[in-house]
Amino acid sequence: MCGIAAIYSQKPIDMSFITRMTDIIKHRGPDGEGHMCFFENHFWMGHRRLSIVDLSSAGHQPMSYRNERYWITYNGGVYNYIELRSELESLGHVFYSKTDTEVVLAAYAQWGEHCLQRFNGAWAFVILDTQEKKVFAARDRFGAKPFYYGVKEQLVGFASEIKQLCEIGFGKRYEKAEVAKFLLYGDVNLSRKTCFDGVFQLLNGEALMWNIHEGTENIRIWKYYDPEFERSMKGKKELSYYQEKFNFLFEDSVRLRLRSDVEVGSCLSGGMDSSSIVTMTKKLITQQGAGNSQKTFTSCFEDPRFDEWQFAEEVVNSTNVEAHRVFPNMNNLFQEIEDLIWYQEEPFRSTSIFAQWNVMRLAHEKGIKVLLDGQGADEVMSGYHYYIPMYLASTLKTGNVPNFLSSLSSMKRTGILSATESSLRILMKTGYYLSGLKQLRVVPIKSLLNSKYQNVERFNSSLDFQSYTYHDIFGRLQSLLRHEDRNSMTFSVEARTPFLDYRLVELFLNMPGEYKIRDGWTKPFLREAMKGSLPNSVRLRTDKKGFETPEILWYRENYQKIKEELLCQDSHLYEWIDRDKFREWFEHPNNPFKQFFLWRLLSVHYWIKRFGLSG
Repeated sequence: MCGIAAIYSQKPIDMSFITRMTDIIKHRGPDGEGHMCFFENHFWMGHRRLSIVDLSSAGHQPMSYRNERYWITYNGGVYNYIELRSELESLGHVFYSKTDTEVVLAAYAQWGEHCLQRFNGAWAFVILDTQEKKVFAARDRFGAKPFYYGVKEQLVGFASEIKQLCEIGFGKRYEKAEVAKFLLYGDVNLSRKTCFDGVFQLLNGEALMWNIHEGTENIRIWKYYDPEFERSMKGKKELSYYQEKFNFLFEDSVRLRLRSDVEVGSCLSGGMDSSSIVTMTKKLITQQGAGNSQKTFTSCFEDPRFDEWQFAEEVVNSTNVEAHRVFPNMNNLFQEIEDLIWYQEEPFRSTSIFAQWNVMRLAHEKGIKVLLDGQGADEVMSGYHYYIPMYLASTLKTGNVPNFLSSLSSMKRTGILSATESSLRILMKTGYYLSGLKQLRVVPIKSLLNSKYQNVERFNSSLDFQSYTYHDIFGRLQSLLRHEDRNSMTFSVEARTPFLDYRLVELFLNMPGEYKIRDGWTKPFLREAMKGSLPNSVRLRTDKKGFETPEILWYRENYQKIKEELLCQDSHLYEWIDRDKFREWFEHPNNPFKQFFLWRLLSVHYWIKRFGLSG
């Protein structure tokens, strides 16, 4: 994992432009930096390196290939680089390093833009073809690695983080409509626009091609990854086909993501996803003769209502890993909030990000540079409780009443149904409710917004079970991946997500709905695969720690300070919020929605303050 930068100017520019862009992201790559100019100082490339594969100077970037025709600045990991390297060598390519970076360059030289279909991993890069004066850039299939760009008449910039583009004149104002979407729905990262005016992003699975001599108006962006998905609930293939394939792909995905020349650790929440990764990692490193070298990192809370250590400890004891715990102090959030906002860069909907921030810091303190994490599993395998009513409604819609009744009975038996009912009650308290399983509406928040923002458009999604899971993977997951990237890279840690191996994702996208929730269980394939290796206390869990977190207590303990921050006379929030209605809403003693909307307001407030943005 690293940080990338590139800039083109119609007028020659000096090195200070690119160094400003790389200096400000030193956290992404503390192990080295590089800069290179082209076309008589019209085009610059920069890089910050976090050394993971081939720790020698051969991995220095920007890196060139084929007599310095192609140059790259690259962030991420193509985990199947060993297999690709062998294939490329058979085609006559010669390599001078052991890096995946050089494999990416050779793959582009061999296959052009079609090389993207061969990569298994997470990436963001800029490749410059100095012969044709052409720029090729791309972001990975699911958007795990960030890619931002800004375009003016005489200036084009590419970057890993928004603040890099701010350094060269982009993003001085907030993008009003995008902020309104966040306040109303909690959405961000769902379009090419960011919350910074003039700063854009490549979306997941997008690529960019630009012939520099044709001018900035001819930059071409396209979707190179837009997979089809199975819309039917009824299966055509045998269940055993999917189970066997899942068992192989899950193990192979973890195996690929263990490729590293530095130690690899694991996040461990106590939930089934991270626990399965830890257990599988233990199996694989034991096979490799690495012994008990795995380190795990868990966020814990003194209050047992929010703590999952009892489950994580079961996994620790069964795998004999070296466990490390951190206890985030929510009262310290105010002390670190401006740093958290600075590194996250855009507003975010929950203080759970702070817990992850503390886990990544602990991993850094223990010398870990790579962490495996269970992010994406709930979206890929339909694990969230709110999928249950969609599943039942879609099952009933097929006319298969016996299957519907059998599913209800099985869910009662396993406890999934009661856990779902509990989750939905919390969901309703946060200001959302399900109406006839047709639409998910925001109830009280819209009335607080100024009239010009009350009808701001949101992305469309269906509550059909199969469609909704698809939209979750390519929609709401984007924000979660941004949080993971920023929290990990703040502390120079690379986060890898085995459940987002594209082969695993496509297995579930092409799977009929009736197999995804089965015999009363969510994630039945993972539960079956981990039978006998993962403790049943974890493998058969039906509860999920979700909305109810210590942030509720934190709000109560800091109510007066929050009130002073949000109700100040010169608050930028009044661009979006009706001042009089807001004051009335804030003072209402029994407002059930307050604690869940407060963070969105606070997040926007501190974001504008920290970045010094104007309207």
